[in-house]
Amino acid sequence: MRALAFAAVAFATACSRGGGGEQEAAPSGATGRAPASSGAGAGQSQRRPPAVVKELSVRKLAPGAAIVIDGRLDEPAWQAAATTGPFVNVGTGREDRSLPTQGEARLLWDDGFLYVGFDVSDRTITGGFPEGARDPHLWERDTVEVMIDPDGDGDNKDYYEIQINPQNLVFDSQFDDYNAPRGGPSGPFGHEAWSAGLASAVALRGTLDDDSDEDRGYVVEAKIPWSSFTKAKAAPPSPGDAWRMNFYAMQNNGGAAWSPILGEGNFHRARRFGRVRFVAAEGDAGGAGAPARDAGPAPATAPSAPAGPKPGDRADPLDR
Repeated sequence: MRALAFAAVAFATACSRGGGGEQEAAPSGATGRAPASSGAGAGQSQRRPPAVVKELSVRKLAPGAAIVIDGRLDEPAWQAAATTGPFVNVGTGREDRSLPTQGEARLLWDDGFLYVGFDVSDRTITGGFPEGARDPHLWERDTVEVMIDPDGDGDNKDYYEIQINPQNLVFDSQFDDYNAPRGGPSGPFGHEAWSAGLASAVALRGTLDDDSDEDRGYVVEAKIPWSSFTKAKAAPPSPGDAWRMNFYAMQNNGGAAWSPILGEGNFHRARRFGRVRFVAAEGDAGGAGAPARDAGPAPATAPSAPAGPKPGDRADPLDR
């Protein structure tokens, strides 16, 4: 009975933290599919159609337009940029105001860089890592995260992870396969020698590492050179190309996402990354059509998985 009670508490804890997870190890024998559910509802769950992933069209910067990386997102290009809309609960695919951190992301691109801007709501902005730390475990506190699969096929081969925290520290790594290579519970996680070569800036709406006041959140602005994506078949992309990406606002090993994981593993599950389609600048050939500003909620046919691990997944840790 005590063992059953402990398991119930662990599962409840996972659900309360947003579910999904960042670098939870794949279950033993996993082949890239979610473990089968047991019980009366298993057959019904298996008959549901697969959840449609979100999509976003991202406009190329107009010739002569410039982005200053200062954490402010105040250029006209940012105001017109494609936005993910509010992030959602990674387990249910719905907005969840009970999560301790909320967020959304904006995207732009040009021939040299991918530009990403995050706006995060957080009442307790936490850093706590040594100044200048290299690849610290940012997911253990507050951070934003970008997952990038350049081939756009969602097969978890040759993808990238980039995190930037309120201190403007960076964790970046490249992975050969789902969570692989992995050096153990403490890492290393992926090929940490890989560097995104990015430039970033953070603006705080509050006081870092001071719980005596109530913060409002922070903004992260970054530009990532296409030349860093050495595993990509083509970088920079061409108008019409689509890469798979996901965006997260994280706190204490959990968080909210653009495209929900829906219980299919952890935050590295590339088949649940959204599709980011690159669109030419206004007036360029192939540039017809406005960028989508919000991919909208998960479709009604999407399975509503609990905000926590499925049977066979570890309940904790959520992130790594």
